[in-house]
Amino acid sequence: MLAIAVLIGCAGPASTTTTRKPAAGPTGTIRVANPDFGTESLDPIVGNESVWGWSIYDSLLSFDKEGTIVPNVAESFSMSPEGVWTFKIRKGIKFHNGDPLTAEDVKFSVDRFGDTSVSKNPWSQYISAGYNKKDSIVVDEYTYQFVAARPEIHQSIAFAWTRILPKKAFETMGAEAFRKKPIGSGPWKFVELVSKTSIKFEANTQHWREVPYYQYVTELMVPEQSTRIAMLKAGDVDIALAIDYDKLVELKKAGFRTEAIGFPTTSSISFQGTWMQGAGPTGDIRVRQAMSYALNRPEINATWYQGFAQPGGQFFMHRGSFGWTDALIPEPYDLNKAKALLKEAGYPEKFDNPTITIFATAPVQDFLLMLMGYWEKAGLKVKLEIMDTSVYWGLLFARPKEGDKNVGWVWPWASGSFFNATYHSANMYTTRGIHGTSNDVKATEMYDAYLKELDPVKAEKLWAEFQAYVKTLYINIGIAEVEPAIAVSTKLGKFSGENWKSLNDAYDGIQHP
Repeated sequence: MLAIAVLIGCAGPASTTTTRKPAAGPTGTIRVANPDFGTESLDPIVGNESVWGWSIYDSLLSFDKEGTIVPNVAESFSMSPEGVWTFKIRKGIKFHNGDPLTAEDVKFSVDRFGDTSVSKNPWSQYISAGYNKKDSIVVDEYTYQFVAARPEIHQSIAFAWTRILPKKAFETMGAEAFRKKPIGSGPWKFVELVSKTSIKFEANTQHWREVPYYQYVTELMVPEQSTRIAMLKAGDVDIALAIDYDKLVELKKAGFRTEAIGFPTTSSISFQGTWMQGAGPTGDIRVRQAMSYALNRPEINATWYQGFAQPGGQFFMHRGSFGWTDALIPEPYDLNKAKALLKEAGYPEKFDNPTITIFATAPVQDFLLMLMGYWEKAGLKVKLEIMDTSVYWGLLFARPKEGDKNVGWVWPWASGSFFNATYHSANMYTTRGIHGTSNDVKATEMYDAYLKELDPVKAEKLWAEFQAYVKTLYINIGIAEVEPAIAVSTKLGKFSGENWKSLNDAYDGIQHP
């Protein structure tokens, strides 16, 4: 199992870091074909998550490949029994404009990120005043304290997602100007964004931890998979993202390679507002159960994923995640049981509108059409509504109200899993969850009891019990746990960076061949 860093009333871990610099200095360009630029934001408070920002900002804390929370901008950290987090800020870090990074910048960034009146980032609420923030204090130039209303060891995870921005530059420029030309302290400096076309970064040769091997990274927005593959084969890009697994097999046979980036991908579907009057068929748990039993996961993993996957996919949980047990392995394929469950639910005659709507973005359309074939074979009527990414995120991260069009709708999710899914699961399974998928009081009570437990062994036991229970609600149905493979040209060398996080975190460790 992956670890939780628990630091109560102690000095906390400290780190000593030696900057890694390539012998010849950064040279060359990494070119990436990306199917979708999403919200096109580099501001951590805009949209779901500013993944580009992971390249240009440093986070307050981080996590290693074992999932343990470790120092980053804070070279050490601790939490008192009363819930006071103390962060000793690493000296010598400079922003891209040359300004030193101090505790004032940390306080500014934590306060802004945790202000849920302006931030739409789902991580923000977990360091907000409405959740567990009592005070925010600059003790001295390189010491910052976050005073929690109650001690909660898992709050360290939210600090690992808090990016540090330069207070002085931000306030001088103003939010809009800063968003157009952001400044961080990370291994990459922002150069240019051409909307729906390209984004470019330049190596920060003064980075405190790791200077990139390459001088530039350019991401190109290339919606069509066939074009991304053609560009990779022609040598126009070095990395192609979101490639179907059968195509990955073909590319490997043609001499290209794959790299695993991030934790295993979890592929699942989730149901919004199932307890509301307008939920329709998905308001009946038997219909949701039938949708799970109707999926032939071994066949899906062998054909669609070409052997890169295994049955799984519970929301953000993979084998090895904190609290994982075999109870999270999906039920076996059983078409007869799926049909029996639908009959028991009175489907379709019982429902005024028996059609179930799935909403998604264009890149996953073919995958969903494949799933729909299984559901239609069981007797379900399903329609697919493809929408723009920004609309999709808006529906995904806003708790629906009675009468909203997406009540009873289904949405797909394929994303890297996580070492500790505490806060992801709050959004999925509690009555406070912003995904609008649960109104289950027992789940919320179990979650809250887990949060209060400060003993990591007891906490993991409570967490495993919680995960086993929420699986029985069938508001999230796992499909597959997938190797997180991307297609890479032989023109790139070894990937030696923080590959367990994301591609944006891995860029600085990509070596020359």
